[in-house]
Amino acid sequence: MPARAEGALAQVAHPLRTPRRRITPALSRTSLAYEAFCRDRWPVYRIFGTLAAGSPLLGADIARSALGDLAPQWDAVLQSSAPAALAWGLLSAKCDPHHKHSVRRLRRIIGPREVDALLLRYRIGLPAPEAARAMGLDGPGFELLRSHALRRITQRTER
Repeated sequence: MPARAEGALAQVAHPLRTPRRRITPALSRTSLAYEAFCRDRWPVYRIFGTLAAGSPLLGADIARSALGDLAPQWDAVLQSSAPAALAWGLLSAKCDPHHKHSVRRLRRIIGPREVDALLLRYRIGLPAPEAARAMGLDGPGFELLRSHALRRITQRTER
């Protein structure tokens, strides 16, 4: 990971970080899980934020903000059936106002999740399994979402 990304990731650090002697073992595991999640998701979140904002600096801020918003909810997120999907939802919502007019319009026509799938797969160029993982979906779920989006776009343009 580039040094710049690592430096930005450090700013997402868990807000409950304190000297080790004051951290309970359960809190330490939670903090480590959160930090690992952030480190793992940072590259794709930053690229997606950059695509939305049209600026690497603003894109990193968007990704950092989404991951930061996740921190106070982390324990509840881990109890959900799809933690990565919840995290992706935060990022997607933060990116929405920054998308170009054409993307915002498309999100109203076919839906935000469908547009996110298309952007990850075709604009950013992630392989389908990586795009699915970024959104917190399994492979078949992502393919269904992607194919549904393409079908709806095709139907709209054929009218």
